[in-house]
Amino acid sequence: MIPPHPPPAAPRRPWALLVWYWPALLSVLVGALIVAGLLRLHLQTDRAAARGQLEAQLTLLRARIEATAQSTFSPTLGLEAMIQLDGDISEERFERLTSRAVKLVPQLRSVVAAPDDVARHVFPRAGNERVFGLVYRSIPAQWAQVQAARAQRGPLIVAPVVLVQGGMGIIQRTPVFLRDAAAPDGQRYWGVVSVVADLERFMQVAGLERQAGLALEIVDEREGRQAARHIWGETRLAEAGAVRQVAQLPGGLWTLLALPQGGWESGLAWQSADVMASLIGAALVTALLALLGRQRHVLSQRNEALAHEIETGRQASQQLQESQARFRSLAALASDWVWEQDAELRFTYISRTAEEASNVHSSSVLGHRRWESPAIAPGVDWEAHKAQLARHEPFRDLEYSQYTEDGTLRHVSVSGTPIFDADGVFRGYRGTGRNITPAKQAEAALRQSQADLMQARDRLQALLDAAIEVAIIATDLQGRMMLFNRGAERMLDYREEDMLGKSPALLHLPAEVEARGLALSAELGRPIQGFETFVALAQRDGIETREWTYLRRDGQALAVSLSVTHVRDRHGTPLGYLGVARDISAQRQAERQSHELHAELESRVSRRTAELREALAHLHRAQDELLRSEKLAALGSLVAGVAHELNTPLGNCLTTASTLDERTRETRQAFVEGHMRRSSLASYLDDAGAATAILLRGLGTANELVTHFKQLSVDQTSVQRRQYRLDAVVDDVLSLMRARWKTTPYRIRTDIPPELELDGYPGPLSQVLSNLMLNALLHAFEGRDSGELSISARALDAQQFELVVADDGLGMSEEVRRRAFDPFFTTKMGRGGTGLGLNIVYNIITDILGGHVELHSEPGRGSRFVFRLPRVAPELKGH
Repeated sequence: MIPPHPPPAAPRRPWALLVWYWPALLSVLVGALIVAGLLRLHLQTDRAAARGQLEAQLTLLRARIEATAQSTFSPTLGLEAMIQLDGDISEERFERLTSRAVKLVPQLRSVVAAPDDVARHVFPRAGNERVFGLVYRSIPAQWAQVQAARAQRGPLIVAPVVLVQGGMGIIQRTPVFLRDAAAPDGQRYWGVVSVVADLERFMQVAGLERQAGLALEIVDEREGRQAARHIWGETRLAEAGAVRQVAQLPGGLWTLLALPQGGWESGLAWQSADVMASLIGAALVTALLALLGRQRHVLSQRNEALAHEIETGRQASQQLQESQARFRSLAALASDWVWEQDAELRFTYISRTAEEASNVHSSSVLGHRRWESPAIAPGVDWEAHKAQLARHEPFRDLEYSQYTEDGTLRHVSVSGTPIFDADGVFRGYRGTGRNITPAKQAEAALRQSQADLMQARDRLQALLDAAIEVAIIATDLQGRMMLFNRGAERMLDYREEDMLGKSPALLHLPAEVEARGLALSAELGRPIQGFETFVALAQRDGIETREWTYLRRDGQALAVSLSVTHVRDRHGTPLGYLGVARDISAQRQAERQSHELHAELESRVSRRTAELREALAHLHRAQDELLRSEKLAALGSLVAGVAHELNTPLGNCLTTASTLDERTRETRQAFVEGHMRRSSLASYLDDAGAATAILLRGLGTANELVTHFKQLSVDQTSVQRRQYRLDAVVDDVLSLMRARWKTTPYRIRTDIPPELELDGYPGPLSQVLSNLMLNALLHAFEGRDSGELSISARALDAQQFELVVADDGLGMSEEVRRRAFDPFFTTKMGRGGTGLGLNIVYNIITDILGGHVELHSEPGRGSRFVFRLPRVAPELKGH
């Protein structure tokens, strides 16, 4: 029989006991760490729960403050609208409107209307006598408030304010602007309406003074201030990590701060089940390890006691595991929102977070079972879930989908546990839920990206395999080949599996690689050899392209153009090198043939150039000859016109002279014979006077024509510079061209200002006008029974003038208009046209007169030549 107690052991040294009891000491240390971690986790969980509860309380208080502010300062809106409508307000209307508001709002001290910033309307008057007649400019603090409200053109709330009538208050200043068309911005400042509320009564109505267990503070953190302004409550709560929310008031933003009384600190949860279980478990494990350290020879004596200890340890371990399981369950259920159901599984509560996360209003869920919601999407086995709920079993991560109000699909995951009262009666379910839509979308995106990646990889491999005309070889940073495409196999007659892992130096001539390494060493100033010979410049510049000689498997040399690229990932980390080689053997052969052909072509071009030079010289001579012919033709046309014009006056003179000669012979014969009478002599003298007048007029006309011709012929056959009037040159041209135009049904209209005096070359300008008039007769009016040519001019400024020659003839097509000024271009080839008329016009205008030419023409709408010319023509080269 084992004795109840082991025999006393011989005393041992302390260091010897450590050999047996070090596991127990380690267990104590581990248990202490576990307990400390659980205490810290409890502290964080308690603080988060308290903060969330305080956030909910603060939200309610913020709503109360905003509602109280709206009701307190609502009279301002009516007063402002009434003043803007009527342009002012009477004392009676003011009192009638504000008395009702003061009765309904107990915290309202007074309402003041101050036209021109002087308090002329105050209600109630009792207790506010010091306010009536107050000039805001006399109180700097209140005047600054009025100015600030006027500057922002809207209501401004200021608090706390020491009131003139005594006490602390809240003042809302609202500037009033009236429409005034005479004002710069269309509005005229009328004055300000002030609503004064008692600060303490305001806070009482808002319910802030009834919040037991909370430290509250209200501050004004308006933009532009260096520090927040304390309004009400405790002070310096922001520095203690208080929860804050911003209340939007009509005319200001107040920040509401809240902190539990005594701060966030709470006692350590030593009595919690998991902590106690951890302590017990650690103690039991330590005791167990201590017992195991006992000497082996007393183990049999304590068999029964040890069995009891083991059983106790097993129970404690089971309790510890259950406590840990409960803790993990609660931790896993701490998701985004909280929900509750009654015994009939109808929703009785859904936290506000659920509405924000699922975008489904709680009113459409409360009172319904989960599967009865019309927004539920199909695809969930609700029967299995109902059976689980009928068994009052907890459930986790039940996933389903529901449609939001805007038609989008939201994915939800919920977990729940049954609730029983003290008598064990089932009361419903309580649980949490979270929005897993982003996770579902991320899973779908991941699947799609994986599919896209596989497709891209397959496409890349197909592209590499399809590039059979080039050799693509990829290496890692150490120079081992990682890719050898089909094109490389075809070009070099090696198989990919035979080349992977080897150096690309196997494909090159050793002498060529050595020579390239020496050249790079000299260029870069450091030794370059081995694999670095191929990638040194690619490492520096990102890419290098040069010609190399590849060696095929059969030993045949192959000239290639190799481009080596330094491959990096999107973060810039080097990954390896990619080489793309193109067979240029045929290209080199073509280059040699090209050099030979180039030499032959050089010889041919030299011979052809000489021939073209000779032909060009001949062409220039022919062109000059044609130009001279064109000028002589124009001059001949002028001569023919002058001859025709001279024919009429000279014919008249000849007829008159013949008649006068006959009358003179008759009168002489009568005089000789002595038969002359006085009446006969008088008749002869009258006829002689008339004849003389006719002769003088005819000869004067002929003289004028000859003078114009001499001037114009001299100007057209020579380029002489002189000062002249534009209208005189136009008249000279018209006088000489009149014979050609007089026999046609066409008219000429001119509009030349007489004061337009020029300094330049009138001869070339008259040739321009002559060519355009002849061109109109030849082309513009062909086949027409009527037509008009207009010549007009106007001064653009002190340096330039504009000359316009326009007709209402046939016009030109776009193709003819573009080539109208080209030399030798004519639509009358073979019918007397040389194609130089308009080319001469263009050259005279641009080269001699220094101007610009514009031609506007459309088929059937005539042509319009616009010349922009300087009043002082430039000097000609060689003159």
